[in-house]
Amino acid sequence: MKPMIKSRNILILSLITLVASSCTERIDIKLNDSDKRLVVDGAITTDTMVQRIRLTESANYFSNEAPPAVTEATVYLDNGSEKLLLAENPAGSGVYQTPEAYVGQKGTTYTLEIGLKDKIGGKDQFVANSVMPETAFSIDSISLEYQAVWDFWFVKLYAYDPPTKDFYRIDALRNGVMLTDTASRVQVTEDRFFNGNNTNGLSVLFLYADEVHPGDTITLILSAITEEYFNFFIQLQTESGGSNPLFSGPPANVVSNVKEGGLGFFNTLSSKRSQLVVRPEFFKN
Repeated sequence: MKPMIKSRNILILSLITLVASSCTERIDIKLNDSDKRLVVDGAITTDTMVQRIRLTESANYFSNEAPPAVTEATVYLDNGSEKLLLAENPAGSGVYQTPEAYVGQKGTTYTLEIGLKDKIGGKDQFVANSVMPETAFSIDSISLEYQAVWDFWFVKLYAYDPPTKDFYRIDALRNGVMLTDTASRVQVTEDRFFNGNNTNGLSVLFLYADEVHPGDTITLILSAITEEYFNFFIQLQTESGGSNPLFSGPPANVVSNVKEGGLGFFNTLSSKRSQLVVRPEFFKN
């Protein structure tokens, strides 16, 4: 019996060695370069300011460089009564902007017309449309509430939402610097759970503990958005946040309102703001 037991042990050891070696084998995944696509990122808002549209080319999946700027394009903004040529500023940046003190108007349909110097994906003409929301919401105030368990601050909103079906984007600034500067930190929501009511201190954002100091000015921006942009942003957050479960299927293309095969989104925002100054007594719990 001993020779049989010894042979069996040798077989088991061989199988273990084989499995271990197969788990450490190098596998090179080769991805073909995808066709280049135009990417549009920008919005017209009801804030009186320079409004900006950024044009880039799509980049490969494993690229660790900034996407190439699309320069020397001809970009028009049409509001139905005026067709405005946007200037690339600074030159070579791929950022196209309106004159100073431009303000978007509620209920207006804005059309972005883009003509490229060189074709991208076989196209040199692109169009995108967006209607500025007319939602009659209002903001009363905001407050901060520290959560010791998680070591962060809730930003609580006191606002009125009208009895219409509305969608919102929520951003925050500290001392004039945007805190919600990535898709993962921006919040978008529909008004299903507070439609036609006051929000009464609804927690709408969180700030990390080291982002709030005495004397800081915290500003919350509540923007009415289109349902189309709401769906776009939800898909963007889902696709950029990783797969769950781990081995789920490949991501799908995020929706876009840029015609002729473009990517990204041309958006319109009807925005209102509220701010507070962080007082030392906020930290006395």
